[in-house]
Formats: sequence, C-alpha cells, structure tokens
Amino acid sequence: SDIHAGDIAEELGNGPWVVKAQIQAGARASGTLDKNPSICGVVEAQTISEVKTIARDMIGSYLVTSQTPRHGEQISSVYIEPVVNCLKELFLALLIDGESGQIICIGSIKEESHVEKQVIDNPDCLVKMVLGHESNLPDHIGRKMATDLVLNESSQEKFIIMLQQLYALFMSYDLSLIEINPLGVTESGNLIALDARVIVDDNSLYRQPKLSALNSRADVGSAEQTAARFGFNYLRLDGNIGVFSSGAGLAMATIDAVNHFGGKPANFLDIPPILEMDRVREAFLLVLENQNMDCLLVNIFGAGIMRCDTIADALLLANLEKPISIPIILRLAGTNSSLAISRLENCDLPVEFAVDLASAARQAIAKAGDPKSPRHNKGFSDKFSTWFHSKGN
Repeated sequence: SDIHAGDIAEELGNGPWVVKAQIQAGARASGTLDKNPSICGVVEAQTISEVKTIARDMIGSYLVTSQTPRHGEQISSVYIEPVVNCLKELFLALLIDGESGQIICIGSIKEESHVEKQVIDNPDCLVKMVLGHESNLPDHIGRKMATDLVLNESSQEKFIIMLQQLYALFMSYDLSLIEINPLGVTESGNLIALDARVIVDDNSLYRQPKLSALNSRADVGSAEQTAARFGFNYLRLDGNIGVFSSGAGLAMATIDAVNHFGGKPANFLDIPPILEMDRVREAFLLVLENQNMDCLLVNIFGAGIMRCDTIADALLLANLEKPISIPIILRLAGTNSSLAISRLENCDLPVEFAVDLASAARQAIAKAGDPKSPRHNKGFSDKFSTWFHSKGN
C-alpha cells in the first residue's frame, strides 16, 4: 500500500528516493502507466508524500513498455531505494554465447539511459570478454575488462572481485543471464548494482529448489507459466494472427511466413510431439484467450508420436469448452492428416484448409485483416528474438 511505501522510505533515511515498478519485463523507465501515461515505471521522489502518491498510482496499474504485450503487465508491487550519486554508470551482463557455448561478459560505459540504442548507434562502445568454463575466473580477465571500461586502479580491484563472484553465481545456479543496469561507480571508487535481473535456465530448476520456490510465488496466472505447467512454450506478441505449431522450428517458420507476407503474429506457440489430447486442448484454450486475435493459423506436421488427428480432436474439445468464432486456417501434413481433415470438414467450426505454409499464411492474413492497433514501440521480432534465445534455443 502507499502507507507501507512511505514507511519503507522513512526507514531508508533522507530522500530523494526512487520508486520502481516490479514487473517481469525491462524498459520500465521508458514505459507508461495505462491509467496515467505521464508516469513511467521508474520515478524519483523528493518527499515521503511523493513516494506514497507514486506507489498508489503504480500498484494495480498496467505498465506498458517495449518488452510487454500491448496491454502491459500489472504492477503488484514496487521497489523503493535511495538515490545514489555516481560519477558514472556502466552496463554489465553475463550470458551464454550462442556461437561458442561459453559464458561471456559484455559491458559498456552508459552515455544515455537506453543502452540498447547506444550500442546500436555505436557498436564499438560495447566491450566483450569470453570468460570460459573453468571453475574459477582468473584475475587477468577481470582486470582486462575493467581496463576496457576505463575504471581507475581502486575500482579495478573491486571489479575483479565482483566479476569473479558473478561468475561463481552464474555457474552455481545454472543461470542464463545476469544483467546489471546500471552498475554505479561512486566517487570513492565503490561499485554498486543499482538495478539488476537474473534469468535461470528453466531446464535446471529441478536442481535449484530455492530459485524454483521464488518462481512459484510469481504471477501464476500468466500465460507463459500456464504453458510451462502443461509442457509447451508460449509467448504473447502484438499481432492479430494466432499461431499454433508443433516444434520450435516449425513454429518459427510459421511466424516468419506470416511476417513475410505482411501479417503480424499474435503469439509464439511450440507444442512438443505428444499424444495427451488434454495438453493439446489446453494449448488451444491458452491461445484463444487473446482478445486481439482475429484469426488462428494451425500449422502441424505429424511425425513420430505427433499425429494430426490428435490436434484435430483437441481443437474440437477446446471448441466445446469455449466456442470458437474466429476463422481457423489449417495446414495439416504427415501422420493421420487425412483422418484429421475428414473430422474437421464435418464440424461446425469456421475452418479452411491450406495445402502449404505459404498458402496458409496468405489465407490467415486475408481473414485477419489489419491489427487493431500498431506496435508503438520495439517491434515484436526483437522481443521474440530476445525471449527465444533467453530460453536457450
């Protein structure tokens, strides 16, 4: 509550303070509240009264950023911290390099608030070091990184220790990302992580019970967590054409096809080869929750244990639970595709069949028409790429 926020600010000492909206997406400082577009997700407050007002405005509102769906993500809590005066700010991240498979560290001296734009405008400002895969990080790697980031001798020694600790954390907890943005450098040479986030490899949560427990306290109603519970990958995007495919590669190809012919996907969904019809039905119900969807494109290649009739039957069951009124374009090929098509031809669903992916994409775009509202910020393809690679694909 706003009263609790004021109490916390008082405990932290004299202001000013920073009030930060807590959502599972970045770019909060450039985002806007749905109820009050003049307020972003990171606000400086000079008085206790301002802290209370900002917290009251944020909690319960939806914050829309370049990394959230169009409607934003709801703010259920805020983080309050004192303002720290720094001589300069750095961006620092540890992640897995997709080419070498090794842990790398990237960093940059922040010259503007949006480090992504800074790197695009000036790629040379980004420092990159391969950290390798040894149990301990040698001092010389941290020293080289600190030198490239133009840290003085006092800060360099602190940076070496910090990088070694971050590396140990990364290895011990099966992380796929540690991002500190910004890393503040104070007048005395101390380093302070002013904001940070970590991403753990979902496939390793079974051996990280503490991190798994944190995950269980998150918003259990989110679509992504529902998908994870039933064993498939889902990401909501900002178009109006729903995408339902089997396998990550086919799902990506389907999204690319929709894009190529001028459409905008409403989601990424990758359902693995399974026989359990209930799980496939849940995947359909999840996709159909999107109110901005004007058409559903189903692209399935049956192979191995994946059968097209399983998809067809699950779609019929989903329709019984939640009647489907939007057009459905189906491209079914492979195992039991003829059986699946015969079942759907005689149903009351608004279905059309396509012979190949290109035809299916064109038919879906024609049925869907233009999206209800254009993307006002970072494109969905950037968002999808960031999410997909963060999942370790």
